[in-house]
Amino acid sequence: MTLEPAREALLADARERARHLIEQANAEAAARIEEAHRAADELVGRARSQGEAEGRLSSAREEARESALARMEVLAAQRAAYEELRRRARVAVLALRDDPDYPELLERLAAACRNDLGERAQLETDALDAGGVRASAGTRSVDYTLITLAERCIDALGPRLQRLWE
Repeated sequence: MTLEPAREALLADARERARHLIEQANAEAAARIEEAHRAADELVGRARSQGEAEGRLSSAREEARESALARMEVLAAQRAAYEELRRRARVAVLALRDDPDYPELLERLAAACRNDLGERAQLETDALDAGGVRASAGTRSVDYTLITLAERCIDALGPRLQRLWE
């Protein structure tokens, strides 16, 4: 019996959920970024007006400062959207515990642990904080908790997530 179909199904479901969460996070980030751009444009406009009165050097300093602040706001909005994606992914995968097929998933994950570490592996099943299964055998261990699997899926999106901000 291979776990590949179950793994693929779980990954496909996680990817679909992640895609949906990314779309939501992207929409929220776009709104925050747009607001940050509007604020930055307003600040830059004010800086230019003041700069004419105060001189070119003062204007250049203020514009640089405002640009850095605007960039920090954009980065903060991006970080907030990314953290919200991770939070929602954790909530979504932990909700799998309420699915009637969850016990079967636990069995498959436990079998994957035994396959990776051997039949003598010590299993921690349905960890309160993470769901899924963790296992160890001597110095080796595997982590197939729901939280870890979701985070791996998000991490695997790496460059695709970065393109949301471009």
